[in-house]
Amino acid sequence: MFLPVCILGLAGNFWVIYVLKSNKHIRTPTNLIVGNMAIADMLSTIVYPCFIFVYDYFQNYQLGAVGCKGEGPLECTILLASVISMSAVTYDRLTAIVLPSETRIDKMKSKIVICSTWIIALILSAPLAIFREYRERKWKNFDERYCTEQVIVTNIYWYVIITALVWLPLTIQIICYTTIFFKLNKYEKIIVKSFNHHHLGYKKSAAKMMFIVIVTFMICRLPFTAFIIYRHQMLKSSSTKTADVANIINGLYHSLWFSSKYLLIVNAAVNPLIYSVTNISFRNAFKKTKLCQCLFAVSRKSDIKPTNPKQKRILTTHRCAKKRANIFLIFKKDVAKSTQGDTSTKIVATNNTKL
Repeated sequence: MFLPVCILGLAGNFWVIYVLKSNKHIRTPTNLIVGNMAIADMLSTIVYPCFIFVYDYFQNYQLGAVGCKGEGPLECTILLASVISMSAVTYDRLTAIVLPSETRIDKMKSKIVICSTWIIALILSAPLAIFREYRERKWKNFDERYCTEQVIVTNIYWYVIITALVWLPLTIQIICYTTIFFKLNKYEKIIVKSFNHHHLGYKKSAAKMMFIVIVTFMICRLPFTAFIIYRHQMLKSSSTKTADVANIINGLYHSLWFSSKYLLIVNAAVNPLIYSVTNISFRNAFKKTKLCQCLFAVSRKSDIKPTNPKQKRILTTHRCAKKRANIFLIFKKDVAKSTQGDTSTKIVATNNTKL
């Protein structure tokens, strides 16, 4: 289950970063923020599965005291950086379509936004390093190692995290895209010129594409919210029923834990498909890269061989005309020099160069 998603996520996000690195003209402020989101999503497809495998394969906690303190902040920082970048891109789309007169994000502001995403994400994730503790407990025939949390504090803290990870960005997306669609409906009622109509079509297609982001975001993020709420209820009831703690790994809890983590990785793998691969400017920029030229060099060298004799004659005539044009273009300067005083010779030379 993890292998195809991880391969897709690594390939897609690497593609976004490579295109931005190889093409300076495509490094717009919005695309730089998309590249920052691609870095966070690539880290998600690498880090998240590793921690899930550690929990799933071993009965004991294998990462030690350092892993217990650092695992939660690392995961949370990556997720928050991706979500904040997504919200910044959403706001920039809103200013481009609905508020064209407003000051948009320039390159300097985009760099500030990129740095701010990671700083804010680190600050919000820091409590996980403070309120987690690595413990060891020796039984008669077994040494138990586990990572625990201060339940009273972290239960409240996790609601702050799901607000920042799910509810706040989802609210921003719904408000922005709803405003965009109302604005586009207003544009459709106005008779515009051909240029403006073409510009309107571009905005409408961009808004529809971003609407897909909302649906994908809800499918991939809401199960994580459900998991946090269900976990809080289980821990709350464990004060009176200790059996719930002993059997917490069974049943709905484990299924919800696995599905919520898995869908977070799916979201990181799908983001480059929505934001970049479907973008014409990204695809055109990729065609100019050395990687694309190397991959498609063989297909470019192969010529189409026509089977119809008439097509062969047309192709041969076209090639001969092209060669004659190249020959006359080579001698264009010499012919022009030798015929400066003769008007009729100039006309012949000009006609020859146009063959």
